[in-house]
Amino acid sequence: MDGVRSELRVQLGLAAPVALINLAMLGMGAVDTALMGRFSTDGMAAVSLGHSVFWVPASFGVGVLMSLDALVSQAHGARDAPAIARALQRGLLLALLLSLPIGLLLLASRPLLVALGQPPTLIGDASAYARLMALGLPALFLFVTLRLSLQAIGRLRTIMVVALLANGLNYVLDRWLIFGGLGVAPLGAVGSALATVACQWTMVGLLLLLARGPLGPHLRPIRQQVFAWAPLRRMLALGLPIGCAFVLETGAFNAVTVLMGRLGTIELAANRCVLLLATVSFMVPLGLSTAAAVRCGHTLGAGDPAGTRRAAGVSIGLTAGVMLAIAGAFLVAPRALVGLFSVDGQVVALAVSLLPLVAAFQLMDGLQVVAAGILRGWGDTRWPALANFGAYWLLALPLGAAWALRGGGPHALWWSLGGGLGLVALVLLARVRRQMARQLVRIDLERGSDAPPVPGALSVPGVLPDPGALPDAGG
Repeated sequence: MDGVRSELRVQLGLAAPVALINLAMLGMGAVDTALMGRFSTDGMAAVSLGHSVFWVPASFGVGVLMSLDALVSQAHGARDAPAIARALQRGLLLALLLSLPIGLLLLASRPLLVALGQPPTLIGDASAYARLMALGLPALFLFVTLRLSLQAIGRLRTIMVVALLANGLNYVLDRWLIFGGLGVAPLGAVGSALATVACQWTMVGLLLLLARGPLGPHLRPIRQQVFAWAPLRRMLALGLPIGCAFVLETGAFNAVTVLMGRLGTIELAANRCVLLLATVSFMVPLGLSTAAAVRCGHTLGAGDPAGTRRAAGVSIGLTAGVMLAIAGAFLVAPRALVGLFSVDGQVVALAVSLLPLVAAFQLMDGLQVVAAGILRGWGDTRWPALANFGAYWLLALPLGAAWALRGGGPHALWWSLGGGLGLVALVLLARVRRQMARQLVRIDLERGSDAPPVPGALSVPGVLPDPGALPDAGG
């Protein structure tokens, strides 16, 4: 019991700052939406569309980089500083390489929105928003790489400071560029994008400056193994399934945004309000998921199988309690919460009617993301992608779209999302339970390179071995 209490304290100590960082990062998007909602309903809807077009491909790059959760946390648990440096430097290299193809994809945002049948009055601003956001992609990916590495070694204070400073800057720039002033004409959605891009580059610079102490030894000198193809390929093998899982999940929610656009501008704006509230609540279990990934990686890297199983169990129980509390808040004060983002009576009324559906799936949303975090900390990254593909794209979205377009409206789409989340949660929890009964071993990207091998390295580089090939934990 003492071990459980100790693990609970450690996870809360990690999860609380990470959740605050997540909320601070989300705060920039929430401020964008709130100010655009006061600028115009059409402008708010255009930013919603533009953000959807931007975030689906961007989330793929973020997911690929999240292989660092396992690599850096396991290396930190094993007290292997050279492995931390190699992982961080490879992450920075991947961040730059991923920026180019994803940025080029965003240039095609206008024809994509036309093909998807979005309202013509929104396409110009939405596509301009997405194209401008491409300018911040390298900064976004570099910041994610630095942030993940700092989180995995338990250095969170600097990230919190940078995120809070960026929020203040974003508010000032939004007020100036969206509404105009000081010689600048009102730019609306374009101003919102420019403010975000400026903040993204500022965050990278601030993080490199303020975290030069813990980051410096891992950034210099540049290690030649970083450019070796075999370990980089193994890192990609670990990260690509995470990127695919992110795209499949965020793509499902953004597909709902696109479908809302086909239903009308009011539906699209109301969905943006509800989606923002759901995203705000999601930042809490996302913090718990990060803590679970880090703790499972630390204990696995330290060769503590009992500790890694205890970390998984504590994270699941903690998440369940937190998400039930959040669901209650959505049910108690829906109008007050929606009113934070819109003053349009029709938008508010529709969003209030949707919020109880969001409350209904909070528990499953939290459990699925924390289960994915546990698996990520162990290096098991394929199952979340498979679960998201099957639950959302084969079942929930086709059924929800057919129901919505035949008269079910916005409520049908949110019912379908809830069903998809529930199915993903059940699949991933079953996977966690199975893996907890197996012998888990540390990832070794360097196997086959000139670097010394890590004892107990995986038989298949970059991923967990087939569970059937492993002995039982008690065997």
